[in-house]
Parts: sequence; structure tokens; C-alpha cells
Amino acid sequence: MRIPLLLIAALFSHSGWTQSAVLLNYDAITTFDWRLFQGKINDKHIAQMGDNTGAVTVSSISYTAKQTSPHKVTIAIYARFHVNESWTKYPNLPDPEGALMHEKRHLDLTEIYARQLRKMISESTFTERNFKSEIDRMFQEIVRIHRDEQIRYDTETDHSIDAGQQAIWNIAIDQTVQELADYSHTLQIIDLKK
Repeated sequence: MRIPLLLIAALFSHSGWTQSAVLLNYDAITTFDWRLFQGKINDKHIAQMGDNTGAVTVSSISYTAKQTSPHKVTIAIYARFHVNESWTKYPNLPDPEGALMHEKRHLDLTEIYARQLRKMISESTFTERNFKSEIDRMFQEIVRIHRDEQIRYDTETDHSIDAGQQAIWNIAIDQTVQELADYSHTLQIIDLKK
């Protein structure tokens, strides 16, 4: 019987986080290793995913929008890794390197959808009246799609157990990150129409 070893717990919000949370922006993580996983093993995760869960990556997409003039808005869109909520049983994992790569791909998926949101916003036209509601609508849509994609990733890779599917996903994720390279910058300035 196969029991899932790894799963993601993704949180999505565009509001503020508590001060005790340690959030790392995707582009600030130069080395992704087990030292980033500083959270304690979460009993709720274990209850949901099973006793054999070996690691949980908690990541999120968030944004802030600030109107800097009547006709301009600065938008910051982040993919973030939640240090204090992400945890691992490392080194007590059957395949620590494979598990780490699987977890890294969860974070890469979060960045992909942050980039997708940046792309959607950059290709859209906003008015002074609708920009807040339209950006929030786009954000909610991306969050839903991202959540579904994270679940599909874990299902198809069997939480990294299916090495063949994991390799397929690794290639697809790397390719998509590269395809969206033009949208890797966190900040965007948009012009508003009247």
C-alpha cells in the first residue's frame, strides 16, 4: 500500500500576515535546502495526510496595489515560502534529495502562478473605477487554478513516489518558469484609463 510521503499546504491571501511569520520571496531564495523548513511538525497536516508525511511546503501568492497617482498604480505580486510553517522529518526520509526536489517544485509552481498573474495584469486594461475589483478577480482566479494545479501535481507524482511522473513534471515546470521569465519582476506599474 502506498502512503503519500509529501504534500503541500498552500495558503493564499492578499492581506497582511502576522508579524511572527517568516516569509521568503521566491527570488530571494538562492539555495533551497532543508534548513528553510523551520516549522514544527503540524499535527493537522499529519491528520490530513497520514503518519508517513515527510515534509510540507507552505507557500502563497500575494499582492499589494497602491495608487501612486490618479492614473497610475504600482502592483507588487509575490510568490512566498513560509519558513515557520513549512516542516520536514529530514533526515528521516527514504529519499531526502528526491523529497527536497519535489518540495522545491511546489514552490516553483507558486512562482509560475505569480508570474501568470503578472502577465494577466500586464496584458489588461484597467480604469480608475475598476482596477481594484478587476485585479482582485484575477487574483482569485489565479489562486483557484494554482491550488488545483498543486493538487494535480501531488496526485500525478504520487507525492514524489512516481519517479517517472516526477521527471515529467520537473521538465514541464522548468520550461514554464523559463517561458514566463519576462514576468519574474515583482513590481509592475500600470496606467489607468479614465
